[in-house]
Amino acid sequence: MKLHINKIHDTHSVRSQLLRIFLLAGMFPLLVIGIFSIASVRKQMLARYESLEKADGLRVASSLNDITTTIYSSSDTLLNSNQCLSLFAAESLDSGIEEQLTALERALQTYFENTAAVARIQIYTNNPNLQNSEHIHYQQNFVLDEWRKTLGNNWSTWASLQRYTAIVRQPYRELTLIRRIGVASSKYQAFLVVGLDRNTIKNHLEQSSNETTISLDGTQIIYATDSVLIGKDMEFPDDFSGYIYRYTGPKEIGNQMRLVNYVTLQSYKSNNLFYVRTVDPDALKTINHTVAVFVLILVLALLVPLILMICFSDYFSTRITTLKSAMHRASLGDYNIIEQFRGDDELSDTFKDLKLTVDAIHDKEAQFYEARIREQQLVNRQQQMEFEMLASQINPHFLYNTLETIRMQALSCGNRNVATSIKLLGKSMRYVLDNTGTSFTTLTKELEYIKTYLSIQQLRFGDRVNYTLQVDEDLDTNSCKILPLLLQPVVENAILHGLESKTEDGMITIQIASADATLLITIKDNGQGMTNEELDALRDRIRNHPSSDTHSIGLYNINQRISLFYGEGYYMEIDSAIGAGTTVRLKIPKTI
Repeated sequence: MKLHINKIHDTHSVRSQLLRIFLLAGMFPLLVIGIFSIASVRKQMLARYESLEKADGLRVASSLNDITTTIYSSSDTLLNSNQCLSLFAAESLDSGIEEQLTALERALQTYFENTAAVARIQIYTNNPNLQNSEHIHYQQNFVLDEWRKTLGNNWSTWASLQRYTAIVRQPYRELTLIRRIGVASSKYQAFLVVGLDRNTIKNHLEQSSNETTISLDGTQIIYATDSVLIGKDMEFPDDFSGYIYRYTGPKEIGNQMRLVNYVTLQSYKSNNLFYVRTVDPDALKTINHTVAVFVLILVLALLVPLILMICFSDYFSTRITTLKSAMHRASLGDYNIIEQFRGDDELSDTFKDLKLTVDAIHDKEAQFYEARIREQQLVNRQQQMEFEMLASQINPHFLYNTLETIRMQALSCGNRNVATSIKLLGKSMRYVLDNTGTSFTTLTKELEYIKTYLSIQQLRFGDRVNYTLQVDEDLDTNSCKILPLLLQPVVENAILHGLESKTEDGMITIQIASADATLLITIKDNGQGMTNEELDALRDRIRNHPSSDTHSIGLYNINQRISLFYGEGYYMEIDSAIGAGTTVRLKIPKTI
C-alpha cells in the first residue's frame, strides 16, 4: 500500500500532488462533515416542524371535539324528556299539548340565543296537529330533504349541508347535527337539525398561521381556511386506508410540497369521523432555505480554499518548474540562468545556493579556460623562441670543439685572458643550448649562468661592470624551479642601459629573497636612472610592445612569460629615478 502511494506520488507533478492531498485530506472530510451536518440540521428542523404540526393538529381536533361534543350534549338536554316523547305523538292540539309546545319553543329560543356556536336550530315533524313556530316546523314529507337523506336510518349524524346567505343568496356549506327524536307513536316522526356557526368554528380553529382543512368521513371538505376548498374532496396520502388515520410529513398539495399533518377525530355518539388536516405553508420553504444557505456556506467553504489552493499550487509549481529549469540548464553547462527568483522561503534559498554554485563553477571554468589560453600562449611563445633560436643555432658539438680549439691555441700562445673568455663563452652557450625547449630549470643553475654572463661582461667592460649576489641563507636554490633564461635579459638591460653612462664603479646588485612560497628577485643598478616620462614609456612598451619595435624586447618577453606561465599575482615591475638608478623586481613562485 505504501509503495503504491509512493508510486502514485512519483508519477505526478508537484501541483497535482498538492491538489490531490488537499482534496483527500481537506476537501473530502469537510465535504463529508458538511453533508452530514446539513442532513442532520434538516432532519432536526423537519422533526421540530412536524412536532409543531402535530401539536397544532391536536389543538384543532380538540377544539372541534369540544364544539361538537358540547352541541350534542346540550341537544340531549332538550330532547331527553317525556314531554318530547308524547308531544310529537299528540293526536290533537289541546291546552296541555299547546303549553308543552310553547315551552319547547321557548327552550329552543333560549338555547339558540345563549349558544354562540349555533347558527340555527330546527325541529321538523310530520305531525299535522302541531302548530308551526320559529324553531318547530310541520312538514308532511322529509324524503327529498338533504338532511333526511344524510341521516338515513341512523339516530344521529353530522352532515355538511348547503345553505344560502340571507341577502344575496350565496351558497355555503354548514356543519349540521341531525338527530332523530324518539316519538311515542310510529305514525309520526320528529327530527332535530342544529347548524353550527361558521365564524364561531373559525374563531376556535384558526389560532395559528397554519392552513386548516376538515373533512367529514373522508369525503367532502366541510371546513377550510381557504373557503374555495369547501365542498371538494380532501387529498390524502397514498397509504390512506380510511377509519383512524394519522400522518405527518411532506405531501404535494396544489402542485407544491407542503408539510401536512392528518389526525382523525371520532365524533361523540355518532359514527362520523372528522379528518383534520393542518398545513404549514412555510415549513418546507424555511427548511429548504436554511439547507440552501448551509449548502451555499459549504460550497463557499469548499470553493474558496480550493481556488486559493489552485492559485498557490500554480504559483508553487511555477516556482518549482523555474528552479528545475535553472538546474537542468546548469547541468547541461548553460550557466546563463535567471537572476531573480520570486518568494522568500526555502525554494528561494535553494535558488540562491544554486546561483552561487553556478557562478562559482562559471568562474572556475573561466579561470580554467584563461589558464589554458595562457598556457597555450606560453607554449606558442616558447615554440616561437625555439624557432628563433634554432634558426641561428649551429651544431653544438662543432661549436664546443671549435671554441675549445681556439682556447687551447690561446693558452699555447700564453694569452690566458683570451682562453678564459672563450671558456666562459662556451659555458654560457652550453647553458643556453641545453635549456632550449625545456620548461624550467633550478634557481641554482640560473644563478650560475648569471655569474658566467657577468664574468664575460667584466672581461669586456672592466671596472665599469661590477656585481654582488645576495641570497637568503635559509633558501634552498636547488629546490626552486624557475623558467630558464628569465634573469639574463634583465641583467643585460641593466648593463647596456643602466650603466651606459658609467666609466667605472658600475654596480649591479642581485637579491634573492623568500616569502612563504614566493621568490622575490630584485636586480638593481647604480646608473643615472630615468625620468618619469621615460619610465612611463618603458612600462607602456613592456605591457603593449609593437611587433616592429625591437627596443626593450627582452623585458617585454620576460613580462609576457611571467604573465602567461604563472598567471595573476605574479609580475615584473620597474622603478627608476634620475640619479638613483633603476630597480627591477620579479615576483614568482618557488616551484612551477
